Amino acid sequence: MLTEPAVDVTGDAMLAQELLNDLRAAQAKLEAAREDAASLKVLLALRTHQHDLAWQEAQRLAAELENARTRSSDLETERAEGQAGAASAAEADERTEAVRTVLGAVLDSIGSRALDRRRFQEIIARAGREASTDGPGAARHAVLLTEARRVLGIPG
Repeated sequence: MLTEPAVDVTGDAMLAQELLNDLRAAQAKLEAAREDAASLKVLLALRTHQHDLAWQEAQRLAAELENARTRSSDLETERAEGQAGAASAAEADERTEAVRTVLGAVLDSIGSRALDRRRFQEIIARAGREASTDGPGAARHAVLLTEARRVLGIPG
């Protein structure tokens, strides 16, 4: 009977040794897992920081884009206003030129005693044919007609 407990003690010692080895292996694995977890935490922090920087840059670029669109819209409005002003100025110049044409026709049609109506009408008709029918030059036609009627005494 004495021999059996010796075997058991030796078996228990071997079992204890195996458990100790298993425990050491488990502790090594746990330490490796902790190191991996620490590395992953650092990587997560780095990625989070990079994401924050990228998000901030995207916000900044979106604001710049909005500002650029606003400036573009403002410039387009200014350009349109400038074109409208230029068109108004060109139309005013055409009206002025039409009045000068009528006045010149009056001066060229005045004879020694009175206005030669037929000559006046011919000069005005020629000026009307030479005037543009598009753009600011089209304003000349209305002024020629109105002022010629006034000179000839025709109610308008």
